Amino acid sequence: MTSLAHSTYDGNTLIKNLRQASPLLWWTSLAFLVLFAVCVLLTMIDARQFNGISVWVKPAKFYLSLAVHMLTLSFGLSLLPEQTRARWTAGLIAGTMASMAVFEMVYITIRAARGEASHFNVTSQFAEIMYSMMGMGAALMMLVTLALGFQILRSGSASLISRTAGWSFIAATILTLIAGFTLGSMGSHWIGGDQTDATGLPVFGWSTTGGDLRAAHFAGLHIMQIVPFAALTGSRAMVWTAGAAMILATLAAYALALNGIPLIRF
Repeated sequence: MTSLAHSTYDGNTLIKNLRQASPLLWWTSLAFLVLFAVCVLLTMIDARQFNGISVWVKPAKFYLSLAVHMLTLSFGLSLLPEQTRARWTAGLIAGTMASMAVFEMVYITIRAARGEASHFNVTSQFAEIMYSMMGMGAALMMLVTLALGFQILRSGSASLISRTAGWSFIAATILTLIAGFTLGSMGSHWIGGDQTDATGLPVFGWSTTGGDLRAAHFAGLHIMQIVPFAALTGSRAMVWTAGAAMILATLAAYALALNGIPLIRF
């Protein structure tokens, strides 16, 4: 067998494939899911707030998001032939992703525990340096996602799921970096409206009174999960529809945010 991908994608096979494709990403993602649960529990027992919500909401979201991202990359690696996964490049992709994710979450969690901002925190020279390093770490995580996308297209099979995953990784990287660099240059994800999460959209937290670049960031990033999932139907039309819908949703959310318009207004 040249790859770990299986045509049926039943639950047991998928879990086995994810674990075998990259044990490092598999176990790191599981640890993050446990820490996500811990943070959710802490929101119930720690009354402290930051920006109008529990100090533990942000690390909870990031633990979950990065766990999903790592599992997605592991799925991408499972689409590669065994000889390709054995090369140093595959190890570099997994190692870079895991190490940058751990770095980001250690800092975010420490800041959250202290009731302080991690992103957009320029209150001291140390905070500025760490914020810059977080930005570089996030960019590296997306660049290895981009590299894996190209690797899948070059070395993976000609199956619909493989081709879709490759292009989805590339599209997600491009759109996420655009949203991310815009966020960094503007110094805030809010554009107009209430500068607080207290009036934000439930669960997501996106502003309901002004523009919020986090919506575009979210839509662009999750192209790499949603569009390959559409490929499981075996329909190219479904893939094209899902891909076009996600790209348009990302661009629309981006345009709305830049114009100070909330995605959903309450």
